[in-house]
Amino acid sequence: MQPAVIAWLQNLLRERFHDDLLLQQMPNGNWCLALPQSERRIHIRCDFHAFLAEPGTLPCGHWLPKEETPWLPNACIGLPTPGAARVPLQIVEHDEQGCLLHYDVLGLAYWMLSRHEELGSYALDPHGRFPAEASHAFRHGYLERPIVDEWFEVLGRAMRITWPRLSLRQHQYSIRLTHDVDTPVRYGLIGAGRLARNIMVDLLRERQRDRQALLRAPALWKRSEQRLDERDPFNTFDWIMDRSEKAGLRNAFYFICGRTDNRRDGHYPPGHPAILTLMRRIHKRGHEVGLHPSYNTYLDAHALKTEADQLRRFCEQAGVRQQTFGVRMHYLRWQTPETPRGLEAAGLAYDTTLGYARHPGFRCGTCHEYQAFDPQRGQALKLRLRPLIVMESTIIQGLRPQDSRAAEARLARLMRACHRVGGSFTLLWHNTMLEYPHQRQVYESVLKRHQELA
Repeated sequence: MQPAVIAWLQNLLRERFHDDLLLQQMPNGNWCLALPQSERRIHIRCDFHAFLAEPGTLPCGHWLPKEETPWLPNACIGLPTPGAARVPLQIVEHDEQGCLLHYDVLGLAYWMLSRHEELGSYALDPHGRFPAEASHAFRHGYLERPIVDEWFEVLGRAMRITWPRLSLRQHQYSIRLTHDVDTPVRYGLIGAGRLARNIMVDLLRERQRDRQALLRAPALWKRSEQRLDERDPFNTFDWIMDRSEKAGLRNAFYFICGRTDNRRDGHYPPGHPAILTLMRRIHKRGHEVGLHPSYNTYLDAHALKTEADQLRRFCEQAGVRQQTFGVRMHYLRWQTPETPRGLEAAGLAYDTTLGYARHPGFRCGTCHEYQAFDPQRGQALKLRLRPLIVMESTIIQGLRPQDSRAAEARLARLMRACHRVGGSFTLLWHNTMLEYPHQRQVYESVLKRHQELA
C-alpha cells in the first residue's frame, strides 16, 4: 500500500471523526485504526486491490441483516457492498480488545472519493463526460445514497464501542446554493444579430415567455451597455439573493472569464462594466464570486490558469475582496486526474463539479467536503472537493406546472439523505431557470424544506 494513500485516508478519518486517529496497514494486509495511549484497536478487512480492478467486473452485494442490529445507520434497512459480493451477516465483531469490521470501508472511500473508477474510461458522453449510466453506483442502484457516509456511520459506531470516552466530531447538515452564470440576461450583452435571433426564437418557440419582455427587448439590450436591466427575464440575481438572505444563507455565483468554444461558452464579454457591477453587488450583499471555466479548460491547465487570473483581475476592478476562489467546470466537464491537477495549478481553493448532468445523486458517495487525491500519481492535492448533488435542469427541465410537486418531492428526498449523514446538500440552480412561476415555486420549496431540516 502506498504511504501517500494511507496518509490521505488517515487525514480523511481525522477530518470526519477525531484528530488523534492513527491508521496503518497490518502485516496480514488488514487496516488498523488506533489511538495514542490506548491498547484497543479497530481492525478492518482490506480488499483494496479488488477496488482497483476493471469497474465492469467489480461485484456488489448487499448487507441485509436478518434481525435488528445496532450497527446499521438510522433509517437504513441494509447497505450495498461494492467490491464484495457477500459479507457476513454479523458485519462487526467486538470484544475487550476492540472491533473487527468485515467490509473494506476504507477501500470503498478511496475508490469513490478519488474517482478511480473514471481513470481512462472510454464510456464518455458527447461532451467528454463520464456519464452516470456508466457508473457502478447507477448500475447497482445506489447512486442516490451517500454510501461512503453511510458506511462511515458504521465505522463511527465501532469507534464509540471501542473508545467510549472518545468525543467524535459532530457534523451538521447544511445547504450550498450555487449558480453558474452562463447567460446573465436574455436580451443584453450580445450583438444586434444575436438579439434579433433571440427575439425570433422566443416568438416562435418559447410561447410561455413574457410578451411584454419581448416588446421591451431592444430597450433592455441598449440599457445593458452599463448595467443589467432588472426587467430582463434572466436577471434573477436579486430575487435569488433576497430569498437566500431571508433564510440566512449566502450563495456562490460562478462567472465565465474566457472563451475556448464560441458556441458553448457564455455570450457575455468577461470584464464588461455590467458584469463587474453585478459582481460588486453580489459581494456587497455578502455572497461569493467564483469561476466558471470555459468549455475546453477541463483538459487545458494553461487556459484554466489564465481564466482564474482573469477572474482575480476582474474582482479587483470590481472591488471584490476574497481570500480564496471556488470553481465549477462548464457543462460539468471533468476528467480524472487532469482536471483537478489544472485546478490546483490555477490556485483555486475548491471545486464543486462532481455530480452528474443527467441524474441526481452522490457521484463521490459523499455529501461532505474532502481533500482531492490524484489516483494516477498517488498523491494528495491541496484542492478541496464539494460534491454536487443535483443540478436543477436534471429535475425541472421541461417541467410542467402541474408536475411541480413531484419535483419538490424528489429534491426533498435528496435533502433528507444529506441531512441523515450530517452533510451538505449542494444544489446548482442557473439564474435562467427561475423565469416562470412554477420554477420559482420549486426553488422556494427547497428553501422551505431546508429551514425545516436545519
